Amino acid sequence: MRTIPEHLAAVLATATPLPPVRVDVRAAHGLTLAADSPARLPVPPFTNSAMDGFLVHSADLEGGAPWTLPVVADVPAGAAPVPLERGSALRIMTGAPVAGDPELLRVIPVEDTDIAPGPGALPAEVTIRDLRPARTHIRRAGENIAVGEPALVAGTVLDAGGVAAAVSCGITEVEAHPRPRVAVISSGDELLEPGVTPGPGQLPDSNRVMLAALLAEHGITQVTDVHCGDGPGGFRELIDALSADHDLVLTTGGVSVGAFDVVREVIEPAGVWFGTVAQRPCQHQGAGTWNGVPLVCLPGNPVAAFVSFLLYVPPLLQTLAGRTPQRPQVTALLTGDGLPARPDRTLLAPVRVTYTEVGVMATPFDRRVGSHLVASLADTHALAVVPPGGERLVAGDPVRVLLRLG
Repeated sequence: MRTIPEHLAAVLATATPLPPVRVDVRAAHGLTLAADSPARLPVPPFTNSAMDGFLVHSADLEGGAPWTLPVVADVPAGAAPVPLERGSALRIMTGAPVAGDPELLRVIPVEDTDIAPGPGALPAEVTIRDLRPARTHIRRAGENIAVGEPALVAGTVLDAGGVAAAVSCGITEVEAHPRPRVAVISSGDELLEPGVTPGPGQLPDSNRVMLAALLAEHGITQVTDVHCGDGPGGFRELIDALSADHDLVLTTGGVSVGAFDVVREVIEPAGVWFGTVAQRPCQHQGAGTWNGVPLVCLPGNPVAAFVSFLLYVPPLLQTLAGRTPQRPQVTALLTGDGLPARPDRTLLAPVRVTYTEVGVMATPFDRRVGSHLVASLADTHALAVVPPGGERLVAGDPVRVLLRLG
């Protein structure tokens, strides 16, 4: 019997990062960068004002306040820089260019003058009533980043801030690992399309839509989800076809030791591992490769499939996407009826997480922990982890919680 870390390591060993591609930065949000991207523009691109106010020469503010200077021009944002002569002032807006040596100049915020803030005609003169010597309120060209310095670093995920940084630095394309293309196969003659009324012994095929939705939560946009019956010939043809044009194949059902477990019947003879992992629910697992493509075989019971996905698939997606797998987790306080401890297996219970002034609270999804309790999965955010061999956890006890998204 494998431990959870041992099985996770075996799952991750099936994958390597997908080859990088060049991507328009506007389409690269959420991708992992495969190479550094140097800045093509400095930030700021030019020396500019950090405040709405008046640009003056520092040398004109000698002695004590107040100081009165004639105002010779306006410099709004987007205008060309205006040279400033000694003994005069320019009314300048935030982001407007500053001409001349910033060592000799400073911007006086409008609040420190006798001019009312807001729209108005260009005043003939301005009286400066206060001076804040610690700051000149001038942003120098390139003070954030210079041309040629790395603006985006390999291995990081391009988030919204990264997109803004790229555009500001003149970067239009990045080299990144693409999102994996994932195929989902649900197996079993008993499964029906959503919306079809089940007959005797039949069930709605909830796993297929659930796994597709979980993949979407992790940014996977290219998902093929199909159903296959219990015939080994049809399953083999299907997995051969899907592994030819996908980067990951997930199956659900057929991994145990039943007489009609078609997934295990077809795949295990080819060298894919099937066995038990020291966890409840979903001790039966499978993992390996098929035609060189990573393959993860999840249990068929819905809660078991849900828990197994959260344990093993997100780290695998991160590996394919060029990231170092990370497991976001917190310590929460248990509420509700508590959770039992198993003697030799880790218990994994879906929980609803709330963030309060007291701390993070975790409420089990049901009074029981069963792999068939799919109707209780709604609005579950995480997995509570109860180590083996301990005492039952009760309300108020701390519990380690693996968060659903990271």
